[in-house]
Amino acid sequence: MGDRRIAQIVTSQGELYFYTHIRGRELPLHGQIGLDMAVMRWDDEPYALKIVLDQLIKLSESRDTEVNAGIMFNADTLEDEYSEPFSVIIDLTTWRVTYYKDGMDYFEEVSV
Repeated sequence: MGDRRIAQIVTSQGELYFYTHIRGRELPLHGQIGLDMAVMRWDDEPYALKIVLDQLIKLSESRDTEVNAGIMFNADTLEDEYSEPFSVIIDLTTWRVTYYKDGMDYFEEVSV
């Protein structure tokens, strides 16, 4: 159902996972847009994380609703319908976004 994807968001304190049920193919691009928007806060990780999450929530059309997306600390609880466990990695420690391309085992870096 839908276009499901999950992003692993890496921080210096651990990982956070964002999943969406719609527009998942756009997740790499919107992760990069979020990083670009947070560039002025690159040295303030909690604030940068908030900016990235805000962009992902906007993408998933889940503001002010109870559907379309979620945030968790442990991705093991997700349903089996997601294509890869972490189809997108948004790394706030290296400031880059990588993603699976065409279901392959390798990652490709996003550029906007």
